[in-house]
Amino acid sequence: MHNELLLRLLIESGLTEKQAGVYLAGVELGEASIQTLAAHAGIKRPTVYEVMEGLEQRGLFSEVTHGKRRRFLAENPEQVLAILKVREKSFVEALPELRTLYTSGGKKPRVRFYEGVEGLKNMYWDTLESEGTILVYGSITDMWDAMPREFIRNYVKERVKRQISIRGLVPNTPEAQDYVKRDKEEMRNLILIPAERFVFANEINIYNDKVAIFSFPEKIGVITESKKIAETQRAIFELAWLGAMKA
Repeated sequence: MHNELLLRLLIESGLTEKQAGVYLAGVELGEASIQTLAAHAGIKRPTVYEVMEGLEQRGLFSEVTHGKRRRFLAENPEQVLAILKVREKSFVEALPELRTLYTSGGKKPRVRFYEGVEGLKNMYWDTLESEGTILVYGSITDMWDAMPREFIRNYVKERVKRQISIRGLVPNTPEAQDYVKRDKEEMRNLILIPAERFVFANEINIYNDKVAIFSFPEKIGVITESKKIAETQRAIFELAWLGAMKA
């Protein structure tokens, strides 16, 4: 599939011509500067700055800082499908080549930062790449306060569809008590812990070699990709799980 067809399909999915060109350049390059993206896309650098603002708002790019250098990283094309939600059939046809370009891009950063509700949504979609059970610490009450309920319901449906289960520790609140009633059909195993003793201001998801931290009050988050960090966090979770089981 030629780049011209990929550009057309991205435009049909709701992007402008320049947004499609910059996003495709980002998928091909991996982490890159504005200057490099501009040269690859054939667009003037000041224009790319303007275009990048809109792409970040859509959740299609994340910003990575190395000292004083600002660089940008295109998000996984799988997430584009969830964000755009238009012309789904056309985009699915483009996914195989986009995925190949994404995989063969430059070296990816090990830490990604996310802002706003759309950023937190992208983090949730990333957890759906989990190859096993997702381990979770979190507050159901804070999640409901920060995230649209329709989005959470759709996320849970997709997670169940992909046969991804969850084990989690959550403070015992009325919202949590209602939530656990659906544990069996929604492939969860949650343990309710004393809310007065354990106050969770954020949510942590451990999956694959990643640790995702959601700060709901601030609507910011970070995903760290490191085998060693994930292994340590997984061990800490299992220790906390054993303690909760005995309590």
